[in-house]
Order: sequence, then structure tokens, then C-alpha cells
Amino acid sequence: MLEILQYEFMQNAFIVWIIIAVLWPLIWVFLIIRRYTMISDTLSHSSLTWIIIWLSTGYSPIITTLIYSIFSAMIIEKLRLTKKLAGDMVLALLLAFNLSIVATVISLNNRFMLNISSYLFWSISLVSRNDVYVIMIVAFIILTTLFFIKDSLMKVTYDEDNAQASGINSKFINYIFIILVAMLITLSMPITWILLLSVLIILPVIVATQISWSFRSTLIISEIVSIFSVITWIIISYYFDISASGIISFILLWLFALFFIVSRFRILKI
Repeated sequence: MLEILQYEFMQNAFIVWIIIAVLWPLIWVFLIIRRYTMISDTLSHSSLTWIIIWLSTGYSPIITTLIYSIFSAMIIEKLRLTKKLAGDMVLALLLAFNLSIVATVISLNNRFMLNISSYLFWSISLVSRNDVYVIMIVAFIILTTLFFIKDSLMKVTYDEDNAQASGINSKFINYIFIILVAMLITLSMPITWILLLSVLIILPVIVATQISWSFRSTLIISEIVSIFSVITWIIISYYFDISASGIISFILLWLFALFFIVSRFRILKI
């Protein structure tokens, strides 16, 4: 196991994967309660627009994508809060806008397709040591912010109207949370396929819900599941040279099937 860490690119990937594995459940458990999970698809696919811009300019992909993801997330939340459009409509509109830009630019210049494929299908070499430092800083910001708003976020997530009536600025909390979502998706992009990103983010929490009995237990179990999946991938991918995203997806799906069966037996026993 330790011999895998002798390579710098694997050290970078391992550090980032562990960070992301810890962060995924902390954020996505709230989105699942809100039934707003498809925002991951919208933001990750929309980020391709900014990746194209980065490929044209040469600036850092993480920093530029982070800026665009936050900007897109704030637009989504702004439109959602107007209550003139349903949340899924807002996501569909933004997704269509960004993908139309990507399709148009690629059709005009095919050389972008080769570079974008690295992000669509993930390359471990994309994660540099500088990227690791940026990801660690952004992860610290996410964790710190989440710690300070967790109580208000819980109330807003379960009952936004009552939270507003009790004096909580629900609009502000929603904006802060959606920014955290955008930051997490950006951090995840260099280490996983964009096409599988939303699946990997959501699955640990879905797996945990099969045997959990409270919000706290869901969070704890999903953290264990997420970290276990990452460590298992590291061992398997090292010996068999298989894609990380594909392996983790299979691990999480098998765990879901196992937990689903366990939960059914528990119900029958009761």
C-alpha cells in the first residue's frame, strides 16, 4: 500500500481524493434533503465552458473554473429565489446555455476536443502540487464556513419559511451554501470524470440512507462509505490500472445493494 505513495502524482491524487471524500457527504446530505441534487450535473458540465476559456488563455484551470462555477451557482440561486422558475427549470436552462457554447466552440476548433477529453475522462496527471495547495486552501474555507453556518443551514434546509420567521437570513444562507456547492464541484473536477461527478458525489449519502436512522448517523455512515471507497480504489487501481471513477462507482453501487438488502431484513425482523 505504501509503495504507491512513492510517486508524486499519486501523492497528489491521494491527498485530493481524501479531502474530497470527506467533503462530499458534508455538502450533499443537505442537497438530498432539499431534492436539489442535479445541480452537480449542471455546474460540472457548465464548467466545460470555462475550461475552454482556460485552454485559450493558459490560466490555472482550478482558479478560473472555481470563479465561473461560483458565478453560475449564484445565478442559479438568484433565479430560484425569484420563484418564477422551478429549480429544475433553472438548472436545465443554464446547462443548455453552457453546453451550446461548448458545442459551438468545439465545432469551430477541433483541437479543443483533445484537451477537453482529459477533463471529461479524467487524467491523474492533471493534479499538480500547486493544485493540491489550492484545493487544501479551498477545502479549509469550505469546512470553516460550513462549521459557522451549520445550525442555520439545518433550519433553512428543513423549513425555510420558519427559519426566516425565527430571524435567520435564509437568502444569505442559501447563497453561502450554493457557493460552497460550486467550490466542492470545482475541487472534484481534476480527480474524477465530469460525466460521473454527480454520481460519485451523491452515492455515498444515498448508500448511507439505507441503514441510517437520523441525520447524524447518515452523515457518519456516508463519511465512512466515501473514505472507504477512495482507499479501496487506491489499492485496486494501483494493481490493475483501472479508472478511479469507474471503480468507485462500482464500489458504491455494490455497497448500496448490500445496505439495501440489510435494511429490508431489518424491516422484516421488526
